[in-house]
Amino acid sequence: MALTSPSHYDVLGLTPTILSSQPDPSTLLKQAYRRALLRHHPDKAASSSTSSTSASLPSHSRSSNSQLYTIDQITQAFTILSSPHQRSTYDAGLRLSRANAGESQAPFQTGIENVDLDDLPFDEEGERWYRSCRCGNNHGYAFQESDLEEVEHEGVLMVGCQDCSLWLKVHFAVVEDA
Repeated sequence: MALTSPSHYDVLGLTPTILSSQPDPSTLLKQAYRRALLRHHPDKAASSSTSSTSASLPSHSRSSNSQLYTIDQITQAFTILSSPHQRSTYDAGLRLSRANAGESQAPFQTGIENVDLDDLPFDEEGERWYRSCRCGNNHGYAFQESDLEEVEHEGVLMVGCQDCSLWLKVHFAVVEDA
């Protein structure tokens, strides 16, 4: 039942329960982010097998210290978990992937449809992209450019239907202006 890639919680050495139990998780996230950067820094990782700062925060992944995470993985984990909206979307996807972990024959996840941003209609008046859902809502999946900007480093946006429990995974690429 192991995930093929570590979760953002694994990367930062946290658990969803610890994070959700905090009234203001930003302090805990910053501490975990700094600790992960120091622990997995290429110059410091080999020299410090145990850090004195690692004892100050709870960590469920101390046994996985042998696996080094990249700075990009650590930064992405911190960015996603710092935003309440992105964290709730990520948590929903994580729960779904863990629920489907036992189904090795299923090549796709039920309830999540993959689409490309270019294939979605854009509502000029509402300044948003949308797509109908099979539950019957013609604009069940809707999101704005600001939602894309929040996850531009990932290139994937998870959008939940407004009326049911289905999800849309929107793939996109950021094109820099020359």
